[in-house]
Amino acid sequence: MVNGRLFNFLEIMIDLHSHMLPGLDDGPAKLEESLEMATAYVAAGYSKVAMTPHWVLGSAWQPSREKVLKWVAGLNKALAKQGIALEVVPGMEVAMTNGISERLQSGEVLPLNGGRYVLVEPPFQQMPVGWEQILFEISASGYRVLMAHPERCTHLVREPEAIQEMVDMGVGIQINWKSLLGRYGQTVKETAWSFLEGGLAHILATDGHRPEDIPPEKLRRIKRALIERLGEERVDTLIVKNPERIWAGEPVENITALVKKRKKKPGRRWFKWR
Repeated sequence: MVNGRLFNFLEIMIDLHSHMLPGLDDGPAKLEESLEMATAYVAAGYSKVAMTPHWVLGSAWQPSREKVLKWVAGLNKALAKQGIALEVVPGMEVAMTNGISERLQSGEVLPLNGGRYVLVEPPFQQMPVGWEQILFEISASGYRVLMAHPERCTHLVREPEAIQEMVDMGVGIQINWKSLLGRYGQTVKETAWSFLEGGLAHILATDGHRPEDIPPEKLRRIKRALIERLGEERVDTLIVKNPERIWAGEPVENITALVKKRKKKPGRRWFKWR
């Protein structure tokens, strides 16, 4: 049974994955819808949100840093004018590809909140050959990876030991709230819960594209389920402590598993962040 006391730490949250900026990708087309999303965020208990438009090399979704920074400043101004108590900061959701480290160093790609974490999106089907080297190069350039919704990647669903390898490397793992709500189907939902219960996740994020992606009542229901299945301390780390650490550019805290982890396949450990 979950009582109201357990929700005290859930009142002010940080979202590190949102497509709320208008007109940049598959998020809202107009500012009015962005403001509707912002209202939904506040109703759900959020106070800070990182703007992470898609950045896909060689596609129409490759916004310049200047455009993202300008759009973020404009949205903050609009939020203040409307009296919506939400702070938004820049970032990007960068499709996994070679050369991310160089683009971070040049400033072409934006990390989260101007810090040391970059949100990286894996392919939905097969991980690229040499993905470990991509992560290594990002680490060697002084940044940390936050891996977006791996429960939606067929390769990682099939081989969760790769997620364990990422965790051992120091990669942060982000699970979508929508996955737990069943928005992507039963397999993704079950995979998301297995990662959470197996200690293979660090934060939850909305990956919001529309106001309906942030349903306050449904999120509260999932919070209750999380506390009942994982315990208050783990949930506090997932939705409060680790998002705050990433916001500040600090290393995430690993979460202890509830169940016995799957046996890992032999492999090379490329690096470990400290």
